[in-house]
Amino acid sequence: MKPLRPWKDVLTDWAQELSERLGRPRDEILAQGLSADDFSPCDAVEVRQPSGMTIRFGYAFAVVRPATKEAAVFTEHDGYVEFDLFEDSVVAEISENIYRQE
Repeated sequence: MKPLRPWKDVLTDWAQELSERLGRPRDEILAQGLSADDFSPCDAVEVRQPSGMTIRFGYAFAVVRPATKEAAVFTEHDGYVEFDLFEDSVVAEISENIYRQE
């Protein structure tokens, strides 16, 4: 995991990838940021490092820059976190449909 930065800095640096991912103009994302509608309670991201460490984020999605070996995970509740990717690193987007009997 990279050192944490202010969320606006991360948003600015990843605005182009977010625009492509979310289908909204880059300038709109920069002006309005992300909203709760961009996240789903069914979606999570796991970042799995070759060392065996796994970090899981709920209400999240990821964008990846293969050329620079970087990823950013955007979460509704836990902020925006950036990662350096190493050989055999995995960024897994997980979507779950859950039924809970009460």
